[in-house]
Amino acid sequence: MSAATAPNRRILVVDDNQAIHQDFRKILCAAPASTALDAMEAALFGGPSAAPVDTGFEVDSAYQGEEGVAKVKAAVAEGRPYALAFVDIRMPPGIDGVETVQRLWKEDADLQVVLCSAYSDYSWEEMTQRLGISQRLLILRKPFDNIEVRQLAHALTEKWELLRQSHRRLEDLTREVEEWTRELSVANERLRKEMEDRARLELRLVQAQRLEALGRLSAGLAHEINNPLSVIMASVGFIRSELDDQAKGGRQADPGELSEVCSDALLGADRILRLVNDFRLFSKLDGQPQAWVDLREVLDHALSGASYNLGPKTQVVRDFQDVPPVWGSEQGLEQVFLGLLNNAGHALKNAAEPRVAIIARQREDGGVVVEIRDNGVGIAKEHLSRIFDPFFTTKPPGEGTGLGLSICYGVVSGLGGAIEVDSTPGQGATFRVKLPKAPENVASASSP
Repeated sequence: MSAATAPNRRILVVDDNQAIHQDFRKILCAAPASTALDAMEAALFGGPSAAPVDTGFEVDSAYQGEEGVAKVKAAVAEGRPYALAFVDIRMPPGIDGVETVQRLWKEDADLQVVLCSAYSDYSWEEMTQRLGISQRLLILRKPFDNIEVRQLAHALTEKWELLRQSHRRLEDLTREVEEWTRELSVANERLRKEMEDRARLELRLVQAQRLEALGRLSAGLAHEINNPLSVIMASVGFIRSELDDQAKGGRQADPGELSEVCSDALLGADRILRLVNDFRLFSKLDGQPQAWVDLREVLDHALSGASYNLGPKTQVVRDFQDVPPVWGSEQGLEQVFLGLLNNAGHALKNAAEPRVAIIARQREDGGVVVEIRDNGVGIAKEHLSRIFDPFFTTKPPGEGTGLGLSICYGVVSGLGGAIEVDSTPGQGATFRVKLPKAPENVASASSP
């Protein structure tokens, strides 16, 4: 058996009587002297058929308490601690056994101790008051029995060994926990960085989507403004030409013709004004500060604003489930739902029994989805892929700028959400607004 795994049989005897030391060596270091003793030891330690017990203890001596403390301190420093100490309770002129035990435990907290006493120097209450009730301490009365001493030596050294194994196991577990903690800390740090990178990428994606939407709007705006602007310029040019001819003494301008040309110019100017206002609305909503928004309240406001376009005959069904607040722009979201409800009202103008349903529910991923369903004319299949394009409209000329759904798309995509549409001509349409769960840093810091 290696030194690392061999049991610790080191015993220290602390007693001022040299004869006591000789007695302990005879009991613990010599082979048993009688068959009766062999039989008793076999029954106690190995069973009837067991081989004689190997007493093999290493016994050291100290004749005063201070000497015993010094030997224990040195043994600990050498890495060869004692497992057990037999300590006499009376050792004049030095410190007594109780104080010796106190100081021994300061040097080695695992040391097992047997206090040996022939007198009632201390009551049990006094000893426990000074030493405390400890499983490391036993009392042995003199004169002691050899079997009792040997039994104590075997039991307490084995107990010391088990205690050290327990310490080693605890140290191993502590190291494992520390290692797991370090690995977990590294994993958490890596996850935190990945989440931060993902958040930055999502922010860049949202910004790119906003720039894309803004770019599409800008390109379309120039084209859309150009047509009415051409009408205005042509009309104003015609009016100026007619007035110049009249000022030079030419024919009189036809008031009816001039009025018609002015009307064309005013229509063109009105078209430009509506385009600019819609474009300004998009820009304003895009820069709105974000906060926690109660969707049910937003939907109620949007329904109130769309009541004129929906008309008094439209049956409105509300199904607002217990949805959580979302992180976004309250004004922007209200404009989105107001635009979708106004579109539904336009689609329901010729419906026999107009009906619109607004359904809000929480998704499995923590986000929210709002559906607006109508039973109106529906959307032709060839138009479904273009309805969110800037300036695309199926309304008659002069009735819309074609920016309404594009604005809705820009606001929702700017919040990291999406708009979907399902429609069958003659059976109505369903617009589905999906809004994401709030980011973790916002949810933890700003949750209402």
